[in-house]
Amino acid sequence: MNIDLLIKMANQITSFWEGELGQDAAATEVATHLRRYWEPRMRAQMITYYEERQGSGLNDVAKKAVGLLAAQAMAAQAKPANTVK
Repeated sequence: MNIDLLIKMANQITSFWEGELGQDAAATEVATHLRRYWEPRMRAQMITYYEERQGSGLNDVAKKAVGLLAAQAMAAQAKPANTVK
């Protein structure tokens, strides 16, 4: 998907939550929204963009939200697979 469109969508989602909750809580809610409703490829593309371009074009809350997603993705990759005994 076009990264510019993903950036625009993330910023729009942020605008809603920021108005309702303030910046810190909004970042958590935006991350939750992206995890629940965005296709995994969209999230992966946004995380890659965030890591490569430091989230250029994202507003501050959206950057924080994508940073949360990136941290969660890294933590999930670091977990060892459960082994059946």
